[in-house]
Amino acid sequence: MFSFISIEFGLSFIAFFCLYWLLSAKPQLQNLLLLCTSYLIVYLSGRAQALTTLLVFTVFIYATSIRINHGSKPKIWLITGCAITLLNLILWKYFDFFRTPVGNSLDTFGLNSDWLASVILPLGISYYSFQAISYLVSLYQSRSKGQPESRHLSLPALALHLAFFPTITAGPIARAYDARGLTDISGKPCGMVTQIHTQQCRRILAPTVALSLIVMALMKNWWLSGWIADNWVDPVFANPIQYQSLEILAAIYGYTVQLFFNFSGYSDLMVAIGLLLGFRLPVNFRAPLLAHNIREFWLRWHISLSTWIRDYIYIPLGGSRHGTTRTQLNLLVAMALSGIWHGNGWHFLIWGLLHGAGMILLNLGDLLHSRLRHCTLEQARNGLSKSGKAGKIISIVLTVHFVCFCFVFFRAPTLNDALLLLHALLYNHINVPLSTNPFYFFSLLLLAWILYPLLAKFITLLYERADTLPRYSLILPLLLLLVLVLICAPAGIPGFIYANF
Repeated sequence: MFSFISIEFGLSFIAFFCLYWLLSAKPQLQNLLLLCTSYLIVYLSGRAQALTTLLVFTVFIYATSIRINHGSKPKIWLITGCAITLLNLILWKYFDFFRTPVGNSLDTFGLNSDWLASVILPLGISYYSFQAISYLVSLYQSRSKGQPESRHLSLPALALHLAFFPTITAGPIARAYDARGLTDISGKPCGMVTQIHTQQCRRILAPTVALSLIVMALMKNWWLSGWIADNWVDPVFANPIQYQSLEILAAIYGYTVQLFFNFSGYSDLMVAIGLLLGFRLPVNFRAPLLAHNIREFWLRWHISLSTWIRDYIYIPLGGSRHGTTRTQLNLLVAMALSGIWHGNGWHFLIWGLLHGAGMILLNLGDLLHSRLRHCTLEQARNGLSKSGKAGKIISIVLTVHFVCFCFVFFRAPTLNDALLLLHALLYNHINVPLSTNPFYFFSLLLLAWILYPLLAKFITLLYERADTLPRYSLILPLLLLLVLVLICAPAGIPGFIYANF
Protein backbone atom coordinates (compact mmCIF):
# COMPACT_ATOMS: atom_id res chain seq x y z
CA MET A 1 0.00 0.00 0.00
CA PHE A 2 1.35 3.40 -1.00
CA SER A 3 2.13 5.69 1.98
CA PHE A 4 2.64 9.43 2.08
CA ILE A 5 4.70 8.98 5.25
CA SER A 6 7.63 7.06 3.83
CA ILE A 7 11.16 7.73 2.67
CA GLU A 8 10.18 6.59 -0.83
CA PHE A 9 7.43 9.20 -1.09
CA GLY A 10 9.63 11.91 0.43
CA LEU A 11 12.42 11.37 -2.10
CA SER A 12 9.96 11.00 -4.98
CA PHE A 13 8.17 14.18 -3.99
CA ILE A 14 11.43 16.16 -3.94
CA ALA A 15 12.15 15.07 -7.53
CA PHE A 16 8.55 15.76 -8.55
CA PHE A 17 8.65 19.16 -6.81
CA CYS A 18 11.74 20.24 -8.76
CA LEU A 19 10.27 19.14 -12.10
CA TYR A 20 6.92 20.74 -11.28
CA TRP A 21 8.44 24.16 -10.66
CA LEU A 22 10.65 23.92 -13.74
CA LEU A 23 7.31 24.12 -15.58
CA SER A 24 6.12 27.15 -13.58
CA ALA A 25 5.71 29.27 -16.71
CA LYS A 26 3.18 26.76 -18.09
CA PRO A 27 0.38 26.01 -15.58
CA GLN A 28 -1.27 23.62 -18.04
CA LEU A 29 1.91 21.53 -18.22
CA GLN A 30 1.98 21.54 -14.42
CA ASN A 31 -1.60 20.26 -14.49
CA LEU A 32 -0.62 17.48 -16.87
CA LEU A 33 2.26 16.47 -14.59
CA LEU A 34 -0.07 16.54 -11.58
CA LEU A 35 -2.61 14.37 -13.39
CA CYS A 36 -0.03 11.78 -14.49
CA THR A 37 1.44 11.66 -10.97
CA SER A 38 -2.00 11.30 -9.40
CA TYR A 39 -2.88 8.42 -11.73
CA LEU A 40 0.45 6.76 -10.94
CA ILE A 41 -0.29 6.96 -7.21
CA VAL A 42 -3.76 5.47 -7.77
CA TYR A 43 -2.18 2.65 -9.77
CA LEU A 44 0.49 1.97 -7.14
CA SER A 45 -2.17 1.88 -4.41
CA GLY A 46 -4.73 -0.32 -6.13
CA ARG A 47 -3.23 -1.51 -9.40
CA ALA A 48 -5.14 -1.46 -12.68
CA GLN A 49 -8.53 -2.05 -11.04
CA ALA A 50 -8.46 1.24 -9.10
CA LEU A 51 -7.12 3.24 -12.05
CA THR A 52 -9.61 1.77 -14.52
CA THR A 53 -12.49 2.50 -12.15
CA LEU A 54 -11.39 6.12 -11.80
CA LEU A 55 -10.88 6.61 -15.55
CA VAL A 56 -14.29 5.19 -16.48
CA PHE A 57 -15.96 7.17 -13.71
CA THR A 58 -14.29 10.42 -14.83
CA VAL A 59 -15.46 9.98 -18.43
CA PHE A 60 -18.99 9.26 -17.20
CA ILE A 61 -19.08 12.38 -15.01
CA TYR A 62 -17.70 14.49 -17.86
CA ALA A 63 -20.36 13.20 -20.28
CA THR A 64 -23.07 13.82 -17.68
CA SER A 65 -21.80 17.34 -17.00
CA ILE A 66 -22.06 18.18 -20.72
CA ARG A 67 -25.69 17.03 -20.78
CA ILE A 68 -26.46 19.08 -17.64
CA ASN A 69 -24.85 22.14 -19.19
CA HIS A 70 -26.23 21.81 -22.72
CA GLY A 71 -28.97 19.15 -22.71
CA SER A 72 -32.71 19.75 -22.84
CA LYS A 73 -33.47 18.00 -19.53
CA PRO A 74 -30.69 18.96 -17.11
CA LYS A 75 -32.56 17.81 -14.00
CA ILE A 76 -32.99 14.30 -15.41
CA TRP A 77 -29.28 14.16 -16.18
CA LEU A 78 -28.43 15.44 -12.71
CA ILE A 79 -30.56 12.76 -11.04
CA THR A 80 -29.12 10.09 -13.35
CA GLY A 81 -25.54 11.17 -12.71
CA CYS A 82 -25.95 11.30 -8.93
CA ALA A 83 -27.87 8.00 -8.81
CA ILE A 84 -25.26 6.10 -10.85
CA THR A 85 -22.45 7.68 -8.81
CA LEU A 86 -24.08 6.54 -5.56
CA LEU A 87 -24.87 3.09 -6.94
CA ASN A 88 -21.25 2.68 -8.05
CA LEU A 89 -20.04 3.80 -4.61
CA ILE A 90 -22.41 1.45 -2.77
CA LEU A 91 -21.45 -1.57 -4.90
CA TRP A 92 -17.74 -1.01 -4.30
CA LYS A 93 -18.00 0.04 -0.67
CA TYR A 94 -20.21 -2.87 0.34
CA PHE A 95 -18.73 -5.44 -2.01
CA ASP A 96 -17.72 -7.62 0.96
CA PHE A 97 -21.41 -8.01 1.75
CA PHE A 98 -22.02 -9.44 -1.74
CA ARG A 99 -18.73 -11.33 -2.10
CA THR A 100 -19.87 -14.62 -0.51
CA PRO A 101 -23.34 -14.94 -2.13
CA VAL A 102 -21.95 -13.96 -5.55
CA GLY A 103 -19.14 -16.50 -5.14
CA ASN A 104 -21.60 -19.23 -4.17
CA SER A 105 -23.78 -18.42 -7.19
CA LEU A 106 -20.80 -18.60 -9.55
CA ASP A 107 -19.72 -21.91 -8.03
CA THR A 108 -23.24 -23.28 -8.47
CA PHE A 109 -23.04 -22.68 -12.22
CA GLY A 110 -19.49 -24.03 -12.43
CA LEU A 111 -17.95 -20.60 -13.05
CA ASN A 112 -14.65 -19.41 -11.63
CA SER A 113 -15.08 -17.32 -8.45
CA ASP A 114 -11.42 -17.01 -7.41
CA TRP A 115 -11.18 -13.52 -8.91
CA LEU A 116 -13.59 -12.21 -6.27
CA ALA A 117 -10.88 -12.48 -3.63
CA SER A 118 -8.74 -9.92 -5.47
CA VAL A 119 -11.46 -7.27 -5.69
CA ILE A 120 -10.69 -4.43 -3.27
CA LEU A 121 -12.14 -0.99 -2.62
CA PRO A 122 -10.63 1.44 -5.18
CA LEU A 123 -8.49 4.14 -3.63
CA GLY A 124 -10.42 7.33 -2.84
CA ILE A 125 -13.71 6.26 -4.40
CA SER A 126 -15.75 7.82 -1.58
CA TYR A 127 -13.96 11.14 -1.88
CA TYR A 128 -14.01 11.55 -5.64
CA SER A 129 -17.63 10.35 -5.74
CA PHE A 130 -18.63 13.09 -3.31
CA GLN A 131 -16.62 15.64 -5.29
CA ALA A 132 -18.36 14.53 -8.48
CA ILE A 133 -21.84 14.88 -6.97
CA SER A 134 -20.96 18.34 -5.69
CA TYR A 135 -19.71 19.31 -9.15
CA LEU A 136 -22.83 18.07 -10.96
CA VAL A 137 -25.15 19.83 -8.50
CA SER A 138 -23.19 23.07 -8.86
CA LEU A 139 -23.47 22.88 -12.66
CA TYR A 140 -27.21 22.32 -12.45
CA GLN A 141 -27.67 25.20 -10.01
CA SER A 142 -25.53 27.41 -12.23
CA ARG A 143 -27.64 26.65 -15.30
CA SER A 144 -30.88 27.12 -13.35
CA LYS A 145 -29.73 30.61 -12.35
CA GLY A 146 -28.66 31.46 -15.88
CA GLN A 147 -25.02 31.86 -14.95
CA PRO A 148 -22.22 31.53 -17.56
CA GLU A 149 -21.34 28.06 -18.82
CA SER A 150 -17.66 28.81 -18.28
CA ARG A 151 -18.08 26.98 -14.96
CA HIS A 152 -17.92 23.74 -16.94
CA LEU A 153 -14.62 21.85 -16.53
CA SER A 154 -12.79 20.38 -19.50
CA LEU A 155 -12.10 16.64 -19.36
CA PRO A 156 -8.41 17.05 -18.32
CA ALA A 157 -9.36 19.64 -15.68
CA LEU A 158 -12.15 17.42 -14.30
CA ALA A 159 -9.78 14.44 -14.27
CA LEU A 160 -7.29 16.44 -12.21
CA HIS A 161 -9.98 17.67 -9.84
CA LEU A 162 -11.16 14.12 -9.11
CA ALA A 163 -7.72 12.47 -9.02
CA PHE A 164 -5.63 15.25 -7.37
CA PHE A 165 -3.26 13.18 -5.24
CA PRO A 166 -3.27 15.37 -2.10
CA THR A 167 -7.04 14.81 -1.74
CA ILE A 168 -7.83 11.40 -3.23
CA THR A 169 -6.60 9.13 -0.43
CA ALA A 170 -8.62 10.46 2.51
CA GLY A 171 -9.78 13.93 1.56
CA PRO A 172 -10.29 16.70 2.30
CA ILE A 173 -13.33 16.64 0.02
CA ALA A 174 -12.43 19.57 -2.23
CA ARG A 175 -15.27 21.37 -3.99
CA ALA A 176 -15.04 22.55 -7.56
CA TYR A 177 -16.53 25.87 -6.48
CA ASP A 178 -16.51 27.90 -3.28
CA ALA A 179 -18.74 26.56 -0.50
CA ARG A 180 -20.02 28.08 2.73
CA GLY A 181 -17.94 26.98 5.70
CA LEU A 182 -15.22 25.37 3.58
CA THR A 183 -12.10 27.54 3.71
CA ASP A 184 -8.34 27.30 3.46
CA ILE A 185 -5.85 27.84 6.27
CA SER A 186 -6.28 31.62 6.01
CA GLY A 187 -10.08 31.42 6.17
CA LYS A 188 -10.65 32.17 2.47
CA PRO A 189 -12.88 30.16 0.07
CA CYS A 190 -10.88 27.61 -1.90
CA GLY A 191 -12.83 26.25 -4.88
CA MET A 192 -10.64 24.18 -7.20
CA VAL A 193 -11.89 25.37 -10.61
CA THR A 194 -10.16 28.74 -10.56
CA GLN A 195 -6.99 27.16 -9.18
CA ILE A 196 -6.88 24.48 -11.88
CA HIS A 197 -7.85 26.83 -14.72
CA THR A 198 -5.44 29.61 -13.77
CA GLN A 199 -3.40 31.09 -16.61
CA GLN A 200 -1.12 32.97 -14.22
CA CYS A 201 2.13 31.44 -13.03
CA ARG A 202 1.60 29.61 -9.77
CA ARG A 203 3.85 30.27 -6.80
CA ILE A 204 4.71 28.40 -3.63
CA LEU A 205 2.27 29.57 -0.96
CA ALA A 206 3.49 30.26 2.59
CA PRO A 207 6.51 27.90 2.48
CA THR A 208 7.29 28.44 6.17
CA VAL A 209 3.76 27.44 7.13
CA ALA A 210 3.87 24.46 4.75
CA LEU A 211 7.10 23.11 6.25
CA SER A 212 5.74 23.65 9.77
CA LEU A 213 2.58 21.73 8.87
CA ILE A 214 4.64 18.85 7.45
CA VAL A 215 6.67 18.50 10.65
CA MET A 216 3.49 18.78 12.75
CA ALA A 217 1.83 16.15 10.57
CA LEU A 218 4.70 13.73 11.13
CA MET A 219 4.58 14.44 14.85
CA LYS A 220 0.83 13.90 15.10
CA ASN A 221 0.39 11.01 12.69
CA TRP A 222 3.62 9.06 13.01
CA TRP A 223 4.72 9.69 16.58
CA LEU A 224 1.74 10.59 18.79
CA SER A 225 -1.02 8.66 17.01
CA GLY A 226 1.20 5.59 16.64
CA TRP A 227 2.36 5.68 20.25
CA ILE A 228 -1.17 6.04 21.63
CA ALA A 229 -2.44 3.21 19.43
CA ASP A 230 0.36 0.79 20.31
CA ASN A 231 0.42 1.45 24.06
CA TRP A 232 -3.10 2.38 25.11
CA VAL A 233 -5.77 1.75 22.48
CA ASP A 234 -5.15 -1.37 20.40
CA PRO A 235 -4.35 -3.78 23.27
CA VAL A 236 -7.47 -2.78 25.22
CA PHE A 237 -9.89 -2.88 22.27
CA ALA A 238 -8.43 -6.25 21.25
CA ASN A 239 -9.22 -7.84 24.63
CA PRO A 240 -11.06 -5.52 27.06
CA ILE A 241 -11.88 -8.32 29.50
CA GLN A 242 -8.34 -8.49 30.85
CA TYR A 243 -8.05 -4.74 31.57
CA GLN A 244 -9.15 -2.71 34.56
CA SER A 245 -11.88 -0.10 34.17
CA LEU A 246 -9.48 2.85 34.37
CA GLU A 247 -7.33 1.34 31.62
CA ILE A 248 -10.43 0.90 29.47
CA LEU A 249 -11.39 4.51 30.13
CA ALA A 250 -7.87 5.55 29.09
CA ALA A 251 -8.30 3.58 25.85
CA ILE A 252 -11.65 5.27 25.16
CA TYR A 253 -10.14 8.72 25.62
CA GLY A 254 -7.02 7.60 23.80
CA TYR A 255 -8.82 6.46 20.66
CA THR A 256 -10.47 9.84 20.14
CA VAL A 257 -7.09 11.55 20.48
CA GLN A 258 -5.43 8.90 18.28
CA LEU A 259 -8.03 9.38 15.55
CA PHE A 260 -7.72 13.15 15.79
CA PHE A 261 -3.91 13.06 15.55
CA ASN A 262 -4.03 10.51 12.73
CA PHE A 263 -6.63 12.26 10.61
CA SER A 264 -5.73 15.88 11.33
CA GLY A 265 -2.06 15.02 10.82
CA TYR A 266 -2.88 13.59 7.41
CA SER A 267 -4.99 16.66 6.58
CA ASP A 268 -2.16 18.98 7.68
CA LEU A 269 0.21 17.09 5.39
CA MET A 270 -2.13 17.40 2.40
CA VAL A 271 -2.72 21.12 3.03
CA ALA A 272 1.06 21.57 3.21
CA ILE A 273 1.66 19.68 -0.04
CA GLY A 274 -1.05 21.79 -1.65
CA LEU A 275 0.66 25.01 -0.52
CA LEU A 276 3.99 23.79 -1.88
CA LEU A 277 2.30 23.17 -5.24
CA GLY A 278 0.50 26.51 -5.26
CA PHE A 279 -2.95 25.14 -4.30
CA ARG A 280 -5.16 26.16 -1.38
CA LEU A 281 -6.98 23.13 0.06
CA PRO A 282 -9.76 23.25 2.65
CA VAL A 283 -8.86 22.87 6.30
CA ASN A 284 -10.56 19.79 7.77
CA PHE A 285 -10.11 20.42 11.50
CA ARG A 286 -10.36 23.54 13.64
CA ALA A 287 -9.74 22.44 17.25
CA PRO A 288 -12.79 20.10 17.43
CA LEU A 289 -12.01 18.86 20.95
CA LEU A 290 -12.58 22.40 22.21
CA ALA A 291 -16.16 22.52 20.90
CA HIS A 292 -18.82 23.64 23.38
CA ASN A 293 -21.50 21.27 22.06
CA ILE A 294 -21.97 18.50 19.51
CA ARG A 295 -23.31 20.93 16.90
CA GLU A 296 -20.16 23.02 17.15
CA PHE A 297 -18.07 19.84 17.14
CA TRP A 298 -19.31 19.05 13.62
CA LEU A 299 -18.44 22.58 12.52
CA ARG A 300 -14.85 21.81 13.54
CA TRP A 301 -14.42 18.06 12.85
CA HIS A 302 -13.98 16.64 9.33
CA ILE A 303 -15.32 19.92 8.01
CA SER A 304 -15.25 18.90 4.35
CA LEU A 305 -17.52 15.91 5.13
CA SER A 306 -19.85 17.73 7.53
CA THR A 307 -20.42 20.58 5.06
CA TRP A 308 -21.01 18.03 2.28
CA ILE A 309 -23.62 16.25 4.43
CA ARG A 310 -25.26 19.61 5.16
CA ASP A 311 -25.39 20.69 1.50
CA TYR A 312 -26.26 17.38 -0.21
CA ILE A 313 -28.25 15.41 2.39
CA TYR A 314 -29.63 17.63 5.16
CA ILE A 315 -30.72 20.63 3.05
CA PRO A 316 -32.22 18.53 0.19
CA LEU A 317 -34.24 16.63 2.82
CA GLY A 318 -35.73 19.98 3.83
CA GLY A 319 -33.19 21.26 6.32
CA SER A 320 -34.89 23.43 8.92
CA ARG A 321 -37.57 24.77 6.56
CA HIS A 322 -40.50 22.55 7.61
CA GLY A 323 -40.89 22.90 11.36
CA THR A 324 -39.18 21.50 14.43
CA THR A 325 -40.17 17.84 14.09
CA ARG A 326 -39.16 17.59 10.43
CA THR A 327 -35.88 19.39 11.16
CA GLN A 328 -34.91 16.87 13.84
CA LEU A 329 -35.87 13.95 11.60
CA ASN A 330 -33.72 15.38 8.81
CA LEU A 331 -30.80 15.67 11.21
CA LEU A 332 -31.21 12.08 12.35
CA VAL A 333 -31.37 10.75 8.78
CA ALA A 334 -28.33 12.79 7.73
CA MET A 335 -26.21 11.57 10.64
CA ALA A 336 -27.41 7.97 10.20
CA LEU A 337 -26.27 8.09 6.56
CA SER A 338 -22.97 9.54 7.73
CA GLY A 339 -22.56 6.50 9.98
CA ILE A 340 -23.44 4.07 7.18
CA TRP A 341 -20.91 5.76 4.88
CA HIS A 342 -18.14 4.83 7.31
CA GLY A 343 -18.92 1.12 7.14
CA ASN A 344 -21.58 -1.58 6.81
CA GLY A 345 -21.75 -2.74 10.43
CA TRP A 346 -24.46 -1.93 12.94
CA HIS A 347 -21.87 -0.18 15.09
CA PHE A 348 -21.33 2.52 12.45
CA LEU A 349 -25.07 3.11 12.14
CA ILE A 350 -25.38 3.41 15.92
CA TRP A 351 -22.46 5.86 15.99
CA GLY A 352 -24.26 8.05 13.45
CA LEU A 353 -27.60 7.76 15.24
CA LEU A 354 -26.01 8.73 18.56
CA HIS A 355 -24.62 11.90 17.04
CA GLY A 356 -27.98 12.63 15.45
CA ALA A 357 -29.73 12.06 18.78
CA GLY A 358 -27.20 14.31 20.51
CA MET A 359 -27.96 17.14 18.08
CA ILE A 360 -31.70 16.63 18.49
CA LEU A 361 -31.47 16.81 22.29
CA LEU A 362 -29.33 19.93 21.99
CA ASN A 363 -31.85 21.58 19.65
CA LEU A 364 -34.80 20.67 21.87
CA GLY A 365 -32.91 22.00 24.89
CA ASP A 366 -32.30 25.28 23.07
CA LEU A 367 -36.00 25.46 22.15
CA LEU A 368 -37.07 24.86 25.76
CA HIS A 369 -34.53 27.40 26.98
CA SER A 370 -35.84 30.04 24.57
CA ARG A 371 -39.43 29.53 25.74
CA LEU A 372 -38.55 29.64 29.42
CA ARG A 373 -36.51 32.82 28.98
CA HIS A 374 -38.88 34.34 26.38
CA CYS A 375 -36.02 35.00 23.97
CA THR A 376 -35.17 34.05 20.41
CA LEU A 377 -33.76 30.63 19.59
CA GLU A 378 -30.47 32.20 18.54
CA GLN A 379 -30.17 33.96 21.91
CA ALA A 380 -30.95 30.72 23.75
CA ARG A 381 -28.27 28.70 21.97
CA ASN A 382 -25.07 27.79 23.81
CA GLY A 383 -26.59 28.88 27.12
CA LEU A 384 -24.13 26.87 29.21
CA SER A 385 -21.02 28.11 27.41
CA LYS A 386 -22.31 31.70 27.63
CA SER A 387 -22.83 31.49 31.39
CA GLY A 388 -19.18 32.17 32.24
CA LYS A 389 -15.77 30.54 32.30
CA ALA A 390 -16.96 27.59 34.39
CA GLY A 391 -19.85 27.05 31.99
CA LYS A 392 -17.48 27.03 29.02
CA ILE A 393 -15.25 24.42 30.64
CA ILE A 394 -18.21 22.24 31.64
CA SER A 395 -19.70 22.41 28.14
CA ILE A 396 -16.39 21.41 26.55
CA VAL A 397 -15.91 18.52 29.00
CA LEU A 398 -19.44 17.23 28.38
CA THR A 399 -18.99 17.44 24.61
CA VAL A 400 -15.62 15.67 24.67
CA HIS A 401 -17.04 12.84 26.78
CA PHE A 402 -20.03 12.41 24.49
CA VAL A 403 -17.73 12.26 21.46
CA CYS A 404 -15.32 9.82 23.15
CA PHE A 405 -17.99 7.34 24.18
CA CYS A 406 -19.69 7.49 20.78
CA PHE A 407 -16.34 6.64 19.20
CA VAL A 408 -16.38 3.31 21.06
CA PHE A 409 -18.87 2.10 18.44
CA PHE A 410 -16.74 3.63 15.68
CA ARG A 411 -13.53 1.87 16.79
CA ALA A 412 -14.87 -1.54 17.80
CA PRO A 413 -14.86 -4.17 15.00
CA THR A 414 -18.49 -5.11 15.70
CA LEU A 415 -21.43 -4.01 17.81
CA ASN A 416 -20.86 -6.94 20.20
CA ASP A 417 -17.24 -5.87 20.68
CA ALA A 418 -18.36 -2.34 21.54
CA LEU A 419 -20.90 -3.62 24.08
CA LEU A 420 -18.29 -5.98 25.55
CA LEU A 421 -15.87 -3.10 26.08
CA LEU A 422 -18.55 -0.95 27.74
CA HIS A 423 -19.53 -3.88 29.96
CA ALA A 424 -15.89 -4.32 31.00
CA LEU A 425 -15.68 -0.58 31.71
CA LEU A 426 -18.57 -0.85 34.16
CA TYR A 427 -17.59 -4.09 35.93
CA ASN A 428 -13.81 -4.51 35.72
CA HIS A 429 -13.09 -2.10 38.57
CA ILE A 430 -13.45 -4.76 41.28
CA ASN A 431 -11.50 -7.94 40.58
CA VAL A 432 -9.20 -6.90 37.72
CA PRO A 433 -5.81 -5.44 38.74
CA LEU A 434 -4.14 -2.54 36.94
CA SER A 435 -1.40 -3.62 34.54
CA THR A 436 -0.39 -0.06 33.59
CA ASN A 437 -0.58 3.40 35.11
CA PRO A 438 -3.53 5.14 33.42
CA PHE A 439 -3.09 8.28 35.54
CA TYR A 440 0.15 8.94 33.67
CA PHE A 441 -1.76 8.82 30.39
CA PHE A 442 -4.61 10.93 31.78
CA SER A 443 -2.06 13.60 32.74
CA LEU A 444 -0.57 13.60 29.24
CA LEU A 445 -4.03 13.94 27.67
CA LEU A 446 -4.89 16.84 29.96
CA LEU A 447 -1.60 18.56 29.12
CA ALA A 448 -2.20 18.09 25.38
CA TRP A 449 -5.75 19.42 25.76
CA ILE A 450 -4.42 22.56 27.46
CA LEU A 451 -1.58 23.14 24.98
CA TYR A 452 -3.47 22.45 21.76
CA PRO A 453 -5.26 25.84 21.55
CA LEU A 454 -1.88 27.55 21.82
CA LEU A 455 -0.51 25.42 18.98
CA ALA A 456 -3.56 26.16 16.81
CA LYS A 457 -3.13 29.90 17.44
CA PHE A 458 0.57 29.61 16.60
CA ILE A 459 -0.17 28.16 13.15
CA THR A 460 -2.75 30.87 12.44
CA LEU A 461 -0.34 33.58 13.58
CA LEU A 462 2.45 32.00 11.57
CA TYR A 463 0.35 32.13 8.41
CA GLU A 464 -0.64 35.75 9.02
CA ARG A 465 2.94 36.89 9.63
CA ALA A 466 4.85 34.49 7.40
CA ASP A 467 5.99 37.28 5.09
CA THR A 468 7.45 39.33 7.96
CA LEU A 469 9.53 36.51 9.46
CA PRO A 470 13.19 36.05 8.54
CA ARG A 471 13.29 33.41 5.79
CA TYR A 472 15.31 30.82 7.73
CA SER A 473 14.16 31.66 11.27
CA LEU A 474 12.21 28.41 11.76
CA ILE A 475 14.59 26.01 10.02
CA LEU A 476 16.51 25.04 13.17
CA PRO A 477 13.42 24.59 15.42
CA LEU A 478 11.72 22.50 12.73
CA LEU A 479 14.82 20.34 12.24
CA LEU A 480 15.09 19.74 15.99
CA LEU A 481 11.41 18.81 16.17
CA LEU A 482 11.83 16.48 13.19
CA VAL A 483 14.78 14.75 14.87
CA LEU A 484 12.68 14.35 18.02
CA VAL A 485 9.91 12.73 15.96
CA LEU A 486 12.36 10.35 14.28
CA ILE A 487 13.76 9.32 17.67
CA CYS A 488 10.45 8.90 19.48
CA ALA A 489 8.18 7.55 16.74
CA PRO A 490 7.28 3.85 17.00
CA ALA A 491 8.61 1.37 14.47
CA GLY A 492 6.76 1.03 11.19
CA ILE A 493 4.68 3.49 9.20
CA PRO A 494 1.14 4.11 10.48
CA GLY A 495 -1.73 3.93 8.05
CA PHE A 496 -4.32 6.64 7.53
CA ILE A 497 -7.46 5.50 9.33
CA TYR A 498 -9.82 7.39 7.01
CA ALA A 499 -8.22 5.90 3.90
CA ASN A 500 -10.35 2.83 4.75
CA PHE A 501 -13.55 4.82 4.25
